[in-house]
Amino acid sequence: MHKFFKVGAGIVACLAAFLIGTRTTNAQTEKPSALVKVGNFTASTDFLNLSQYFEVTRTIKVKVNFVPTHKVGHALSRDLTIPAGTVVAGNLTSTKSGDFLVPTLQLYLARLSYPLIQQSAPAGYTIDPGAGAYDPQATLKATDKLTAFKRIAAPDFMPGYSHGDLYLGGAKAALSATETTTASIRVTPDGYLEYMTYDPKANAGLGFMQKPTGMAKITKTDFHDPDRVLYFSHDIKGLKTKRVSHSGPYQYRLTLKNLHDPQHNAGNEDNGIAGTFDSLYRIGGKTYFTFIGYDGVSG
Repeated sequence: MHKFFKVGAGIVACLAAFLIGTRTTNAQTEKPSALVKVGNFTASTDFLNLSQYFEVTRTIKVKVNFVPTHKVGHALSRDLTIPAGTVVAGNLTSTKSGDFLVPTLQLYLARLSYPLIQQSAPAGYTIDPGAGAYDPQATLKATDKLTAFKRIAAPDFMPGYSHGDLYLGGAKAALSATETTTASIRVTPDGYLEYMTYDPKANAGLGFMQKPTGMAKITKTDFHDPDRVLYFSHDIKGLKTKRVSHSGPYQYRLTLKNLHDPQHNAGNEDNGIAGTFDSLYRIGGKTYFTFIGYDGVSG
């Protein structure tokens, strides 16, 4: 870790500029504190999922925790190697160090693709996702590590305001108090689409984090709201993809259609339980839901 003294203010500014980058965000994200329509509600983007995205400019290793998948045991800390060119989800913030604010990068590495994560996972262990969607798997402050991450726009293949996890079941499942245990589609920041079937034997919170039933690297995206058309070099077991070519990287395609029919769970303001929003998507002839944020009415 590096200490920032009074002369470090310029270092902080330069580092933040590098991390922010020069690319503008696309239609999937909004500026913080903006008001947007979510169905019949007006919501502040302060309460919606506004993940930031960063490209790794050089191969880097970060410490993460892995937890037992099925047995009872302690977490194990291991180095996760992130290759240059990988896109990761994160949150650039700051923490106080003495009299100064130090740039701090929170990384949501559990959202990365299964093949990348499993290269570092001990046998029988799963990367620790944390207790909630906003728990990072690594927090970086050291300048030499921070400069390896360049802020970029949200990839077109990422559903708007979503962390990339979509669950089978439509509106009924989205509004249910019971956790869904059927199937899930994960769109990862590093460009994979994974079809997951729930592992009922896995420890709590890990059922949808095991080896995908089928997966493929996203080779191209055509984004024209409400459709995100994703292309792959091969089909994906468990999903109904359409073959559009017999050779090359764009042989199969799958459309993620935003139904623009957000589901609102009102929560309980008296008990301090915030309401939530979920978006509905039509994918492969079936309806999925994905959590996109809170309504901000309750705290």
